[in-house]
Amino acid sequence: MGIHYVFIADDLGIASIYPALKDRLAKQGHTHVSLLYCAAHSSYEFQRELEILQKHFPTRLLVYYYLKKSTGQWTIQQSEIEAVLNANTMRQMSFIISGNGLFTANVKELLLFLGIENVAIQEQYFTE
Repeated sequence: MGIHYVFIADDLGIASIYPALKDRLAKQGHTHVSLLYCAAHSSYEFQRELEILQKHFPTRLLVYYYLKKSTGQWTIQQSEIEAVLNANTMRQMSFIISGNGLFTANVKELLLFLGIENVAIQEQYFTE
């Protein structure tokens, strides 16, 4: 049975989910991993590591980068999450969110609106 892991993180959450993302890729089996990564600035933590992983797993790992708008709003839109949902080819999807409280709440609310109720919240290993 195939599974598509969808990680959604901000600057604070990326350090907490990166090990889990890497672990999902290292395991054998039919898995896809997508990362929707929001940053406040154009410098993304773990960008080099993510690029290396994309080269090792070109058909299993997709990374999408988003910048926080000058208004303070995150740029992940409902249509972008819908695109990931619509392009899914696996039987099962698993959603993991990691980030500051407001980011996590907003993403979870959007996923609930899209009918996705089983969402995991990754605890923060580090704090602001």
